[in-house]
Amino acid sequence: MLYNSLLSIVAFLFCLSLFLVHRASVLENDFRKLQGDLILQLNQPRSEGVNGKMAKTSETREDIKPSAFQKAQSSLKMSFMREKREEGRCRAPTFLQLTACTNKQPDIRGNITVIYWTVAAQQGNAISQKENRIFVQEDGYYLVFGQVTFKSPSTVVGHIIRSWSSTETTSTELLRCLQEVPADAHPTNTCYTAGIVRLHRDNELELVVPYRQQALISTAADSTFFGIMQLN
Repeated sequence: MLYNSLLSIVAFLFCLSLFLVHRASVLENDFRKLQGDLILQLNQPRSEGVNGKMAKTSETREDIKPSAFQKAQSSLKMSFMREKREEGRCRAPTFLQLTACTNKQPDIRGNITVIYWTVAAQQGNAISQKENRIFVQEDGYYLVFGQVTFKSPSTVVGHIIRSWSSTETTSTELLRCLQEVPADAHPTNTCYTAGIVRLHRDNELELVVPYRQQALISTAADSTFFGIMQLN
């Protein structure tokens, strides 16, 4: 009895497997037919249509073109702006530093002492040295600095940095350095000043020592100097 039941189950499962294999074969044929229809449809010319009208897929593609072009144009513009910013950040600084001439002693002119300068370091074209002054050739903000070392004792030592303009007859004082020296102090004293100022094209900068006609000034490169650096 048990043997007959097992035999019936095996026969049923065998028939079921044959049926499933047949259905799988039918589905595979249907899938291949559908795939062929899709390939044929995609390979048809996009200009085909009814009564001379363009296919919808072609219209959709043409509608997308302006958007894609705008995106590409925007991407190129952003890339260009980024490159310009990188170029601005990597631009070498513009500066000029002068040191006192060792072969010329400072000259007394009225109530001021004029120091003769020579170029010690320079980079860029926005600043130049001419006629013992610093010439500014671009508008902007600049760091201006100066130092004078005195070798003789005095009650007060110092200097001023002033600006001249082609439209004005008088100078404008930009920076002043004053230091009171005790009578028993060492005869060598240094006065240094620096500051950020806004300058215009054709401004001329000059460093002078006022009211110290008898002062002895060191002309060593590390003692007396005058300079400027462009900040923008």
